[in-house]
Amino acid sequence: MDLKIFIIVLIYFISQSQENIFLSVPFNEHFNSRSSRYEYRGKIFNNLKYLIRKASLDFPEVPYKSILLRKEFITYQGIVNDTRADHRYLQVHINGKSKYIILPSNHVVIDFVPYQGRKYFNCNRSYFKTYKKAKVYCELLEEFSPFKFQQRFLGKDFFASRIWKSVWRDCYYKCFSQTHFLEFKKRIIRELCMLRNIEHEIPIRYNETLEFIAQHDALKNVKKNKLFVVGTERSDVHEVAAFSSLILASLQVNKWYNLYLDEKNDINRKSKKESKQFHLLLSSRIKEVGVGVYIYRKKLSIVLAFA
Repeated sequence: MDLKIFIIVLIYFISQSQENIFLSVPFNEHFNSRSSRYEYRGKIFNNLKYLIRKASLDFPEVPYKSILLRKEFITYQGIVNDTRADHRYLQVHINGKSKYIILPSNHVVIDFVPYQGRKYFNCNRSYFKTYKKAKVYCELLEEFSPFKFQQRFLGKDFFASRIWKSVWRDCYYKCFSQTHFLEFKKRIIRELCMLRNIEHEIPIRYNETLEFIAQHDALKNVKKNKLFVVGTERSDVHEVAAFSSLILASLQVNKWYNLYLDEKNDINRKSKKESKQFHLLLSSRIKEVGVGVYIYRKKLSIVLAFA
């Protein structure tokens, strides 16, 4: 079976077996020899069932069975015990009963993070203002994290493949998508610097203004569902762009580099407009770069802006 077809089939079966995405809601317990009190979002409850009721009312958009309560701290006579690392959650049922469960450390969970009276939802170190957006992000994380054979799709160049393995080894979707793909951007820059070293060029610097341009254009390409790039050989700012599957996004620079080598060795081969300016990233003309990414459904829009 062709490897790409195998991936499509595997994605289908994994998506069919996805587990429920839970929302983890934090609370604290304060107790003495006589009684216990519970703290949730700055309020004190004398009975746990009242806290549970308040938490369920706070998240009407979340299915009741998907809400888990996580005890973060236990206070006893001024001594604080941190319980955040034990992965124990209080699961509440519609009949009012509850029980503690332990989730595997790799289970995808959305963490509710209250801050200055506002609601934030955290998944894989990425914060969202709505539960809906966090849930979509977590569902993709659960679906694509199992795939760990991307290096089979590396290009032919030996040195570029060694660089990719050095930069991306053991960093798959869960790794590079954290903090809204900040890790992805960092590793892209690292890979570019190492490729420039092959061409005997100094490392490239990151530029926030170019990142802003790249991020804007990554979103624009998604909205138009077509790859657009700015700049020409003589302009001040240049771009390369691509749509990539979430599984293979880490291979994009390797793909561009191998295309550059093929075009360099075959003068009759025509470059695609969206990747035509990649060779400039390896030249002394280019000093700075910014990376923009935008996730839409199950693909990633990637833009590199450089000058």
